Amino acid sequence: MFFNIFLFYSYLLIIVSPSFLKKENYQIDKSISLSENADKIFKQKREINFNKLNELYNNIKQQKLSKYNEVHITLCFNEKYHLLASVTIASILKNAYTNTYIYFHIIALNNLPGKIMEKIFSLRKKINEKSEFIFYNGEQAEIDFKEGAKISERGIVDYARLLIPELIDDSIESVISLDIGNIIVEKDLYDLYELYKNNLTNLAYYGVQDVYSKCFMKSIFNHKANYTNGGVLLINIKKFKEINIYKYMVKMFKYIFNKTKFYRPYSDIMNDFLPWKCEEYLPLEYNMPEFIKLNENNQTDYLIWRKNCSFYYAKKDDVINAEKNVVIRNYENYPVYKGKGNKYMQKEWLKYADLTGFGEEIRKNYFRR
Repeated sequence: MFFNIFLFYSYLLIIVSPSFLKKENYQIDKSISLSENADKIFKQKREINFNKLNELYNNIKQQKLSKYNEVHITLCFNEKYHLLASVTIASILKNAYTNTYIYFHIIALNNLPGKIMEKIFSLRKKINEKSEFIFYNGEQAEIDFKEGAKISERGIVDYARLLIPELIDDSIESVISLDIGNIIVEKDLYDLYELYKNNLTNLAYYGVQDVYSKCFMKSIFNHKANYTNGGVLLINIKKFKEINIYKYMVKMFKYIFNKTKFYRPYSDIMNDFLPWKCEEYLPLEYNMPEFIKLNENNQTDYLIWRKNCSFYYAKKDDVINAEKNVVIRNYENYPVYKGKGNKYMQKEWLKYADLTGFGEEIRKNYFRR
């Protein structure tokens, strides 16, 4: 009861958030490299459209976009996790339709250097040129969630996607928010983006219903209620901007932090801090977890989950259908870059790692057999 009252009054006190995105008016210095220009511009403007920078630096023009379907995707990483992010990005670029144009809105952390931005941008030429890479400075999250980052598995990376509504331009109504590394996209995302975007008018976000909290999580929050997996979310940016939702979440986090454990920081905050709940769910094929595979010859893990929780067992038909039509696969419970999962999982993940052009570096830094 107390938390509901706190949520209600905190919600009423929030003011409208301004747009932080600036015009792409870059001053190019040809005496230094492309990445050095990126460092200089990013420091000044706190955001950079790498496509635009590349055009100006190399005196080229980008093709017109009128014939393409647009999809807006957000990811968050720092230099430490850029290789994992590149695998997720590679899977998106590889499996996009020929008439889909993808905007990557990347929240860059810990002073992400221009050389890493250029490295990520190189995926465009290697895999799919119908894409655009915009980097945003995520320093504010590093300040606001400093204490949480100290005890989180991936540090501030687990929190900074909360900045999405602050940094994305007002002209963009919705985005697909994706985790990095564990998420592999196996089909084009335009159907997800367009179909559910049109139904987001009165909803804050869509996601796939998660079993984890129902069976295992213990906190001061009521996780017996429905819980949404934060690995894949379709977010209504317009609704989030109706109030300054980021300041609201920061206020709640600072109040709650010492009173409970955050198992999955981004998911916990999205589920428990917002003044809205996820009222409708995406089909399971848009965030298919590997631990519920129903292959008769590989049921060990599924049987363990069924014993502890009947949630997916009751949805057996949905699981079978989702496995036949997977769009996004989630390796969260079997992070293959740590050597987890079976040979098929590892082969599929490494297939996209090799597409990046720096597969050997990925193996050296992350993949452990």
